[in-house]
Amino acid sequence: MRKGILGMSQKERQRYHVLKTVLDGRITLKEAGQAMGVSYRHAKRLQKRFDLHGAIGLIHGNKGRPAPNAVEHAVKQRIIELSKDAYANFNDTHFTEKLNEQEGIRISRGTVRRLRRANGMKPKRKRRPKKHHRRRPRKAQEGMMVLWYGSPHKWFGDDEAPCCLMAAVDDATGKLLEAFFIEYEGSFGYLKLLNNIVRTYGIPVSIYQDRHSALHRNDDYWSLEE
Repeated sequence: MRKGILGMSQKERQRYHVLKTVLDGRITLKEAGQAMGVSYRHAKRLQKRFDLHGAIGLIHGNKGRPAPNAVEHAVKQRIIELSKDAYANFNDTHFTEKLNEQEGIRISRGTVRRLRRANGMKPKRKRRPKKHHRRRPRKAQEGMMVLWYGSPHKWFGDDEAPCCLMAAVDDATGKLLEAFFIEYEGSFGYLKLLNNIVRTYGIPVSIYQDRHSALHRNDDYWSLEE
């Protein structure tokens, strides 16, 4: 089965491991949907494909096929020629407009930009430097804020399935409060972090986390029971 997972994306591998835990009876399909960041209805569709085809059923159907909007080689060559000759002094945006208006070549600015950079043509105007953002000051006292996060990665090497490091740190002191490995980043891992922190240190005043969907609803439908 491991060889069949090698061509999967990170998202597809995560879905494989989540649905496998459903198959093993360790979590419900509703919990799996929340962990994957999809609605319950879409989770059912994924489970059906997984049941019928295994890991291969989770791989996107267009993988390995040429993109339907791929630019033909002759068109690419024409764009490069025009970029070096008639429109040598034009920036990416202006050049794209001229391709559409004067040359009859319908193409996006992003594609033009990638072609020009790949062929050694630098932008005509330097990008503005990134604005410096002031760093948020740390809280004044221990326990006022806990920072927690999940870090999915192949922690134990390429021969092992990816897993997720769950960790929590006190904002004021930088002290590591809790850390453990789990199969995937989801609500169970965060609630386990919270449980262990409360039992060991007490209830924190606040918790700061990123925008991961594990702890909020991902669809608009709520049943009466919920």
